[in-house]
Amino acid sequence: MKKKPQGSKAKPKAGLNFSEKKRLRELKSTLAGNGKKAEIPDTAQKTITFKKMYRDGICQVSSGYYTKMVEFFDINYDLLEIEDQGEILEEYSRLINYFDPSIRFELFLFNRQVNEQTLIDQFDIPLQGDEFDDIREEYTEMLKKQAAKGNNGIIKSKYLIFGIECKGYKEAKAKMGSIEADVIKNFLNLGTHARSLDGKERLRVLHEYFNQDTMEPFRFSFKELSESGKSVKDYIAPPGFDFRYPSRFKTGKMYGSVHYLDIIAPRFNDELLKKLLDIDDNLTVTLHMQTMDPVKAIKMLKGALTNIQKMKIEEQKKAVRSGYDMDIRATRS
Repeated sequence: MKKKPQGSKAKPKAGLNFSEKKRLRELKSTLAGNGKKAEIPDTAQKTITFKKMYRDGICQVSSGYYTKMVEFFDINYDLLEIEDQGEILEEYSRLINYFDPSIRFELFLFNRQVNEQTLIDQFDIPLQGDEFDDIREEYTEMLKKQAAKGNNGIIKSKYLIFGIECKGYKEAKAKMGSIEADVIKNFLNLGTHARSLDGKERLRVLHEYFNQDTMEPFRFSFKELSESGKSVKDYIAPPGFDFRYPSRFKTGKMYGSVHYLDIIAPRFNDELLKKLLDIDDNLTVTLHMQTMDPVKAIKMLKGALTNIQKMKIEEQKKAVRSGYDMDIRATRS
């Protein structure tokens, strides 16, 4: 074994050190911002990127983009007859096709563990002051007991969020009112109840999403907000975010991981989604969708088919060069 000559320097380690990685991120941010250095968030509040939440539930995400949120509830789809399932799928198609290319929308499916009081509160049925209040109280108590036994403190909620480009809040309010009414009507046609969330309810969902490790109750009012001079983000932000890890992130004391599924299959059913949502743990599934103009969609499909045909021809040529029968290769393609 040869000895290293005295005075020779040790080989530098491969890869970038911390300061070099930081500089690389800054350069990438500068290039992404067309020459303008992008601002790196230095607080948890700045990491939450929406601009304003209005009392009525309209959220200004950016200077010209606004969203609204609707909660909908489960349907006993598996227990229905085949014909009834077909009708529900038809109504679901109508709901999806309702959104034209100008409306972006997202299904937000949120399982989270909450404190006992929050779990109990969701089953409170308001009393009406009539002869049926005894039945309401009895039914509420039964639901609370069932919840305490069966779901390990997990609330499973389902939301649809839709958004449009607008010049300002007034225009967004006018347009979203009619869209919201149509969305709720489509859910009723599906056989499920749906309701719009106001600003405080949307902030509550965000608080539960960002603070899944603490299960702290959400304490907020718009009146208190105006008197305190705080931002709504001060009420929903976690103690901090940590994105230093390559395959996971940390928020508060809780670790999380994000996975993107790219599924190519000739047939796709809802079993995968159902199994994921049956997990009794903190879990979020989002499906972002935007319909395309039919002309653009057909053009895109034709392009994809052309690429597949090109790949098929290349494979056939390779088969011929390798001595295989091209006709046999074609039938297998």
